[in-house]
Amino acid sequence: MATEQLWTDVQRRIEERIGVQNFEIWIKPIRMIELRGDVVALEVPNRYYSDWVRDNYQQVFLEELALAVGHPVRVEFSAEDEGKAGALEPTQTPVAPVEPPPRGGLLSNEKTFENYVVGQCNQFANAAGLAVADFPGSNYNPLFVFGDTGTGKTHLVHAIGNRIRRQNKAAGIIYTTAEDFVNDMIGGLRFKRMEQFRERYRKSADVLIIDDIQFLSGRDRSQEEFFHTFEALKNAGKQIILTADVLPKEIEGLAPRLRTRFEGGLLADIQPPDVETMMAILHAKAAPLGLHLPDEVALWISTRVRGNVRELEGAVNRLAALNRFYNEAMSIEFAQRHLGSMLAEDPKVLTPDRIKKSVARFFNIKETELNGRRKLKVIARPRMIAMYLARKHTELSFPDLGRAFGGRDHSTVQHACKKVAELIERDPDVRNHVEAIERSLGV
Repeated sequence: MATEQLWTDVQRRIEERIGVQNFEIWIKPIRMIELRGDVVALEVPNRYYSDWVRDNYQQVFLEELALAVGHPVRVEFSAEDEGKAGALEPTQTPVAPVEPPPRGGLLSNEKTFENYVVGQCNQFANAAGLAVADFPGSNYNPLFVFGDTGTGKTHLVHAIGNRIRRQNKAAGIIYTTAEDFVNDMIGGLRFKRMEQFRERYRKSADVLIIDDIQFLSGRDRSQEEFFHTFEALKNAGKQIILTADVLPKEIEGLAPRLRTRFEGGLLADIQPPDVETMMAILHAKAAPLGLHLPDEVALWISTRVRGNVRELEGAVNRLAALNRFYNEAMSIEFAQRHLGSMLAEDPKVLTPDRIKKSVARFFNIKETELNGRRKLKVIARPRMIAMYLARKHTELSFPDLGRAFGGRDHSTVQHACKKVAELIERDPDVRNHVEAIERSLGV
């Protein structure tokens, strides 16, 4: 097979594996020069390309090239000289140059502590956020906020940034997402603007807020760059604030040195709001829209959007618009008629998996350990509490619950339920733990 056709076939298969966007940016500009025995010579626009491809796609290259030529191969990269005739130009619309953003310009002015509704679910995270806002770089660095999607993490970190900006208008505050951080870095690599990239994130930032840091999972080069950014900011006394859906130790593909640094700050969890907190949030969202919600309507909505503030906001926006359009009295019937396509007909049913997830988060352990066999007290007691709650709040039998908890005998679940019931009666800590988890589940 001719070299050109072979490389075309390999590129097509690589595109199927890594997606069109990544292919267009990183693979399409690469040329195959020759095949010499077990060596494949590839030409790239510059050395940054070869670094990125080695770090992120080396295994994909080796597998697809070996499949195409019929035996294992090695890959050698050569970079075109800058300005050389025939040098490859980027094949996609160039990424915008990485420039330092306006100070604090990416924060949402609407997300403040004043309109952040606090309940049992987020009381600790709110207190930690206030401490960081009042003394950035001194208390809890980094602050790592974690919780399910839609529970208010982004609102909290914007509130921190807005409070800092209000107290110090000269503070350089950068809010971004991990995905945008990666895209900025890609732009810096492609167009030789890494100095501008580093200037933005390491020198212009007095406070760096990054949402959804779990997006760095498995991205070795991005993690490497973020590690050095983290170290530069921390050593300079700058504040770092991160959010994620899970604990650092639960982010798969996260470099150990990043995990330990994330865990070296303060871990603040936000649990799904209970029904009472959801109702308070609902009223807070409705008031600026001029929408008056009777308590029975607020309760009906809150029980059907359990734990997800973002979904709740969408519901109240739709309801406010429709209420103005129809000019009808607000009632449960009106809400049912116009929100039926958005909300579940009945409140979400509790399952052992939902219960295990809440218990694991509450006790800061891995969910898989609730199905495991380890008998350490820090795991065994949460496991028994999860079994107790699953028995109390589901219709499953003891044998069904045994299967749900790693294939245990029904007698194990019976024993756990009896034990926890006894502990609730005589141990205030256990009772408080159980009640807190039930609140997070909305029961």
